[in-house]
Amino acid sequence: MILTLKQARLLKGFTQREIASKLGVHVQTYSKMEKKPDEVTVKEAKEICDILELSYDFIFFNVDSTLSRKIEGGSTY
Repeated sequence: MILTLKQARLLKGFTQREIASKLGVHVQTYSKMEKKPDEVTVKEAKEICDILELSYDFIFFNVDSTLSRKIEGGSTY
C-alpha cells in the first residue's frame, strides 16, 4: 500500500502542528511539504518517517513517487 504524506500522518494520529514541532519547523513549512512532496529533501523525508515510524520507502521512494532525491547543496539524483 502506498500512502501520501498526509495519509501516513493521519494514520498515525498526528496533527500537522505536532509533526512540524517534532521537525523543528513552522507548521506552514510542514503543510507545504504535504502539498508539494517533490520539494521534500531526503533528510527531511527520513526525519518525517522516523517520527511516523514508517519506512521512507513506504511513503517517499516508491515506484509511483515523483520525489526528486535532493541532496545537501541543491543537487539532485
